[in-house]
Amino acid sequence: MNKVLLRISGIIALVLGITYCITIIGAIVGVPLIVGGSKMMGYSNLSDSEILDRKNSILGWSIFFLFVTVIGGVLGLIYYFSIEPNLFSNFNINTKPSYIQELRELDELRKQGLINEKEYEAKKKKILDI
Repeated sequence: MNKVLLRISGIIALVLGITYCITIIGAIVGVPLIVGGSKMMGYSNLSDSEILDRKNSILGWSIFFLFVTVIGGVLGLIYYFSIEPNLFSNFNINTKPSYIQELRELDELRKQGLINEKEYEAKKKKILDI
């Protein structure tokens, strides 16, 4: 059996647990992560038969780690969007450069006869900065 994965899983859980414990609210999740990480690291020192006896515990802690990290990420995103509700409000849906719109409007003026061809070409060069 590859016990290195158990040790790595335990180390990651310990690091995350310690990081979560920086805040008081985070300690609610951090302490169980530290406990689970310690257990996983301890399991990596057991014999293969002892590990097989504890396979349900390993599965339980693994699911807990997966649940906590995914939930932590989702909760973090929810919090982020709650403090930044207008994140996408300044996003310009019209991705075409403004000069294209100006050229279209200028062309309409020419088609309507409000400006002549010479004025159209002069303004077009000015818009295109030629």
